[in-house]
Amino acid sequence: MIVADTIEEAGGETRWLDRPDGMLLRYAVFGPAGRAGWCVFLPGYTEFIEKHLETVGDLRARGFGVVVLDWRGQGLSARFLPDRSKGHVDTFDTHLDDLDAVIADAGVVQAGPLTVIGHSMGGHLSIWYCRRRPERVSRCVAIAPMIGVAAVTPAVGGLLAVFCAVGLSGRYVFGGGPYGPERQRFEGNRLTSDRGRFARTHRLIDANPDLAVADPTFGWVRAAWRSIQLTHGPGWFEEIRLPILVVLAGRDRIVDNRATERAVLRLPTVTEVRMETAEHEILGETDAIRAELWAAIDGFLGTDQGVQT
Repeated sequence: MIVADTIEEAGGETRWLDRPDGMLLRYAVFGPAGRAGWCVFLPGYTEFIEKHLETVGDLRARGFGVVVLDWRGQGLSARFLPDRSKGHVDTFDTHLDDLDAVIADAGVVQAGPLTVIGHSMGGHLSIWYCRRRPERVSRCVAIAPMIGVAAVTPAVGGLLAVFCAVGLSGRYVFGGGPYGPERQRFEGNRLTSDRGRFARTHRLIDANPDLAVADPTFGWVRAAWRSIQLTHGPGWFEEIRLPILVVLAGRDRIVDNRATERAVLRLPTVTEVRMETAEHEILGETDAIRAELWAAIDGFLGTDQGVQT
């Protein structure tokens, strides 16, 4: 399958949104919506709009109009720090406020409740959005959601608070560093078993190095940890009444599937599917795994590729 490299080649429109704090956000709209309505797709950490143009095409083929954003600190949206390779955010509430603003600016709410699909960090924020704006969302698909992070324990969470308190919020986490050639090595990567899709991501970054994000800062990890801890509080998941499909990657080495499985038990209207042979980036996996994923999504959403816009 040939996938477009630019938003415009994929039939979309690039838009920019100024936020009150001076940060400029980039997002894209692919429309009009067909019978399936509007879908908001939320990328994961380090990801950018162009990386998911294949997924946009899959959604368009199913009758969706699609809105995708570059989170602040990622893609071509404004960055917090001079070193663009650093993944940084002050709080995940900022991401949710930006999402509210993008959806309002795109003008898609007037068409009715939205389908929200998110991957990893975006899956975490998609579930947050269901709880925060239930009147705007009809259903949600959270793919390999960041409900727990394998490398962050409660003890690490305590250390993060200390590091940020003494002014290290903008520093790379221990062992972290900028984007470089070593990240382009397919062998040993923890994201996908599909060499072609892995190479495409890095080819896009080679063409526009401003897209790259590497390791997170102490501040980013602390913000993620705080947001995750809030979700595990009493009654948090139980209050979400919207239908949610949670898709786990059986070979995930990025997020903690055990934490996700515990959360699933607390969600009143959840469907869980496990892709046993998938690495973390299920949407960037092999054709066979992606076909299995889309079969699960179609079954949940009541869509199929025969629905045209």
